[in-house]
Amino acid sequence: MSRRAGFAMSAKKTKSRKPPASRAPKAPADSLLARLTRYVAKRFGGVEPSDPSLEALQERLHYKFRNKKLLDEALTHPSYAQQERHRVPHNQRLEFLGDAVLSLILAERLFHDLPGEREGELARARSALGKGELLATLARKLGLPACLRLAKGDAAAGGREWMSSQEDAFEALIGAVYLDSDFATARGVVLQWFGDLDELRAELLSGDNPKGRLQEWLAQRGLSQAHTYRLRQTTGPDHAKIFQVELMLREEVLGEGEGRSKKEAEEQAARTALAALAAREQKQAQQQ
Repeated sequence: MSRRAGFAMSAKKTKSRKPPASRAPKAPADSLLARLTRYVAKRFGGVEPSDPSLEALQERLHYKFRNKKLLDEALTHPSYAQQERHRVPHNQRLEFLGDAVLSLILAERLFHDLPGEREGELARARSALGKGELLATLARKLGLPACLRLAKGDAAAGGREWMSSQEDAFEALIGAVYLDSDFATARGVVLQWFGDLDELRAELLSGDNPKGRLQEWLAQRGLSQAHTYRLRQTTGPDHAKIFQVELMLREEVLGEGEGRSKKEAEEQAARTALAALAAREQKQAQQQ
């Protein structure tokens, strides 16, 4: 789910054989996803947990649920609920809540950590720390993919490796911890998952140039002149406009983004396109 405007930060299938050691989609070496994967691997270790038991997961989370149903719900993909004829709840409601809780946790922490920064810089830092690529990477380091409940079809299609399912489960887990405890507890647990927030923020903001990274990626493949940014629509009053942009690669919509300025919307569209290109290359490599 992508809900990055406003208070919410964004903020947008089990094989019978053993899943590959790395569930992260391959990405250009200088992409945000690649840099995050390297950083998180360095910070937390390079092996992604594969134990699917909820007891092992709770040890990795450093949190033990009083209400295990909340944990089950956070790990239940909508496809599984549909397969079970909706006899079990799925994690979209918890994801909605967790997205807002995470936004408040990060906003409060940045407010206190950066007393001299203006609102725009605080918002930029919060947006960086709430990127889907980062949340999915942290989800993998916590071993969430191994614990996800998906429909047989989605599981067989590699759903545990989808960045969207990993990001959604991570946010849903935050919502579940919050409901199972309180805000202060959730804040402590979630910040522990992130590690050194100052170091992570610096890593995210140091090379956050998605348009430049996309331009370089396309240039390496002789496609530097093949993409354009197209303004799809503008909504909202004059003092709070939201711009929606499509990134076109020839005639194909490769990425979409929205923001409070055309630049912000184009950057988000470039990030979406980079993720799509990385997933496409991974699929092509698997078919070879």
